[in-house]
Amino acid sequence: MNLDLVIFDMDGLVFDSEKVYFKANKLAAEALKMPYSFEYYRQYIGAGTEEMLKKMSHDYGSQELVDEFIKLSRENVYSLVEQNGLPLKRGFMELSRYLHDSHINKALASSNNKSAIDYFLSKSNLQSQFDFIVSTDDVAHAKPAPDIFNKAWSVADEPDKKKTLVLEDSINGINAAASADIPAIMIPDLIDPPKKFRKKPLAVLDDLAKVRTFIQ
Repeated sequence: MNLDLVIFDMDGLVFDSEKVYFKANKLAAEALKMPYSFEYYRQYIGAGTEEMLKKMSHDYGSQELVDEFIKLSRENVYSLVEQNGLPLKRGFMELSRYLHDSHINKALASSNNKSAIDYFLSKSNLQSQFDFIVSTDDVAHAKPAPDIFNKAWSVADEPDKKKTLVLEDSINGINAAASADIPAIMIPDLIDPPKKFRKKPLAVLDDLAKVRTFIQ
């Protein structure tokens, strides 16, 4: 592929973080005696915090309870990362080096907030791996809206979208890329790819190492 820009999602794509988030949420839910399951958690993978908070407040009937849940969950995430680190997904460094050596720009476009992104990159010594970083703080609407990918494309000086590629692990992210009219590859994490997509990705691959082979 002839590429000028590759846009990476972060959670579940660069970092093996979704399992950490679920564990943190589960611990918070247990402390607050809230029913909480993986099936409930997985519907928010790749979505923004605002959408999640709105639905959780409706489901649990208490904004105060949900606010405390979010507070405890965030504390648990940082505690778990401090204790155990945050592992990278297979193939990330290999792909990142290939893109660097090929003079292809790399952008990080995450539904997480900037402070969390900075923390995770710092803890993993990855600050220098991306040419551009866009967070949910930079856009009005979270995935599956196209805002975050359009923003990443814009700050990267608007290369030809046909020479831009989004890498995503979530259905929300693949749909966001489709709405931004940017080709995408799905590398599933905790969610199996659906039988039907709004717009089919270029490929569904097992890991980032296989992305390198695909785009060469």
